[in-house]
Amino acid sequence: MQKPVLFRVTNNLNIGGVQRRIRSVLPLLTESFDVHVVTYKDKGVFWDELPALGVQTHFVKLRGKWDMAGIRRMSALLREHRTDIVHTHSLGGNISGILAAAMARVPVRIGQVHHRGVHWYAKSPMHRWKQKMEETLIHRLFTDKVLHVSQESLDYYAAQTGLPADKLAVLHNGVDFNGMLPDTAPAALRHQLGIAQDKICIGFVGRLVEGKGVEFCMRFARRLLEQSDRFAFVIVGGAPEDKLAALRAETATWGDGNSVIFTGERQDVANFYNLFDLYFFPSDAEWEGMPGVVLEACSFGLPVLARETAPVREISAYYPRIAFMADDADPLTATEQALRLPDADQQVFRDRFSIAAMARRTRELYLSLLG
Repeated sequence: MQKPVLFRVTNNLNIGGVQRRIRSVLPLLTESFDVHVVTYKDKGVFWDELPALGVQTHFVKLRGKWDMAGIRRMSALLREHRTDIVHTHSLGGNISGILAAAMARVPVRIGQVHHRGVHWYAKSPMHRWKQKMEETLIHRLFTDKVLHVSQESLDYYAAQTGLPADKLAVLHNGVDFNGMLPDTAPAALRHQLGIAQDKICIGFVGRLVEGKGVEFCMRFARRLLEQSDRFAFVIVGGAPEDKLAALRAETATWGDGNSVIFTGERQDVANFYNLFDLYFFPSDAEWEGMPGVVLEACSFGLPVLARETAPVREISAYYPRIAFMADDADPLTATEQALRLPDADQQVFRDRFSIAAMARRTRELYLSLLG
């Protein structure tokens, strides 16, 4: 029997949380669906990898969310492959991809929201209101489901858009545990980074951009290193070279002079989770929908020290080895409390947040909407 044809629509397949999950989950859906992904801004490293995993990749250039010529080209691509399901990502994909799917008369159309407060990302309040109204209209007219990575995101989106409850659903992220296997021993990585073997490694993984709490992390690190020389911070994530240089210069005199290390963007993040003794999550509350880096840290059994956010609270229901801190908390006290958290049984967490569980829930949703 011919498999239903599935298209995912996203802006790029470069390294990032959303893209990494797309890259992990789509090959698991190929047994049930003829799986495709189309990008419209850039291709990215995973665009080249996915065909070898059974996922066909396409590129349709769009010059904006309302580029009707590009949307028509995407619609023609969907018609050519007799697409049964279109699943779009983020604001741009939710507008242009859903419109293309509606024009192609695709039977099932699904949008997805990955952030809470920054989903409508325009700088001015009026422009954000315009984005919200445009997307709400698209979903009211053409979309079967709008998925959210956390209950908080769904509740916020429902309040902002007024969309009916039966049009919204939570689909938790998943972690590819098998794809997160380290290949470098922590002692060897410590040596490469110049970290003394007896220091406690506090880790951060993520792009060094607005909303990720980089400034908070730096204030916390400076204060902690003033209190104790037992710690080293390892910051794994990409940023423009001038920003990295400025951060390295700022932190060069903290602790022993090699107590805050910026690695830049790395693909071997599993090696760093395996190095960390504690994972630090300082993101602003509105920035994260369901932070994949926290899920990845939990998959390594790490204690997590986090600023208060509802999605991380949601994770803590499945993984209790998470300590929450107020912004004005004493760094040394908060760190030591997190390090004393007892080991947690990971089975409940893994049953909920494995990539296989995410693929299973995704498959069930698609088939239910196909009827």
